[in-house]
Amino acid sequence: MIRPSRVGAIARFELVNVVKRPTFLLATFGLPIFLAVVGGVLGLVQSSFLQRQLDEIAVCGIVDEAGLLADDDIWSDIDALEPDERAAAEPIADGPLLVLRSVVFRRFDTEEEGEAALRDDHLPGGLFVIAEDYIETGTVAVFTQAGGPVISARHSAVEPTLARLLRDRLLRVSTDAEVSADVRKRVLDPLEIERTILTSAGAHRGERERTAELVLRMGIPFLLGIFLLTALLFSSGYLVQTVAVDKESKIIEVMLSSADPNEILLGKLLGLGAAGLIQLLVWGAMALFGVGGVVAYISTMQVAFPWEAIMVAPLFFALGYLFIGSLMIATGSLGSSVAESQKLTIGWAILAVTPLMVLLILLEEPHGPLGRVFSVIPFTAPLTLMVRLSVDPDGVALSELALAVASLILATWVAIRIGARLFRVGLLLGGSRPSWREIAKQAKLLD
Repeated sequence: MIRPSRVGAIARFELVNVVKRPTFLLATFGLPIFLAVVGGVLGLVQSSFLQRQLDEIAVCGIVDEAGLLADDDIWSDIDALEPDERAAAEPIADGPLLVLRSVVFRRFDTEEEGEAALRDDHLPGGLFVIAEDYIETGTVAVFTQAGGPVISARHSAVEPTLARLLRDRLLRVSTDAEVSADVRKRVLDPLEIERTILTSAGAHRGERERTAELVLRMGIPFLLGIFLLTALLFSSGYLVQTVAVDKESKIIEVMLSSADPNEILLGKLLGLGAAGLIQLLVWGAMALFGVGGVVAYISTMQVAFPWEAIMVAPLFFALGYLFIGSLMIATGSLGSSVAESQKLTIGWAILAVTPLMVLLILLEEPHGPLGRVFSVIPFTAPLTLMVRLSVDPDGVALSELALAVASLILATWVAIRIGARLFRVGLLLGGSRPSWREIAKQAKLLD
């Protein structure tokens, strides 16, 4: 016969025994708070960035071969602009200007003049060429500069603004009592965009090359980030599982009798990490073989492949793994089971992939303040530099790479020194559950 009083006593004992564990409290309350803080801060940073970008003036060039914008009354000089508009248009102030919804259009007489201004970085919003047969075809050629932002929230309103302008001019220049079929079609569908990338040497890359380049510049950082996260999770899984097994089998006590915690931690980090990385390299090689046809197809195009990011990726992956892995094995050793240890280590992996949470900012401003700061923080440096080198390798100085390597090496040394002390305490934890303060004291982190 089941006695409820005994069942209740055992249930209370197990409940209290579990909920009083520091690791349970950390996983239950600390991890959600940590995720909320990281997500909230990065969300505020990204929303502030987007708002600032949308508030800025977009400067574009326009060549009107169709004659829709020939009316001089719609154009003005720079003196008629507002102060912020005047500051944005200053480099191209020697010609007719038109301001519509935070977009400044500078009119050029020929496509060659517009391309020259684009190469001189005076038209960050691009150059728009309205084709001579625009009413029949709707063709508007868009020229952008090679190496520019992969995506741009700042200029997201340019094409809709140009479409409204063209609709207005189409209706104004149509003097027929009944609007012609061609004009009516253009009013309903004013833009048939043909995009072209203009290189500094004057070469043109068409829509196919542009699409391939954007896919590479956006896809490679994302894939490298997923690869890094997967490497950390798989390798840390081996680390945590092995530490838990060693603790249960008492093998670790034998190891501690012949080696100090620093040596054990570093040996496990290198050996088990290498096993996990070998597995991932095999998967990566198989995936690369599977997409070999796509790689061969892209290689036939005039596309700037981000070789710089690929070349330095192994170095930063290794440094990032040693740093994050040393923290994972140290904190994971404090858990009483594999599942509990994995909960304690997930926060380090999240910190390593925070650049993916602000990928929009890094793609638009790879060398902006956030990108440069993230490049020297050990947690974010590997993935941030992969993104920056993929988007615009010329903007990453050699000194920045050297500083990132130095910061990772220093942080790894500190993490191993502190982690070895926690590692020693965690490996020797038995049935008793000391508090975090007691753990810190035993690890000699507190006096």
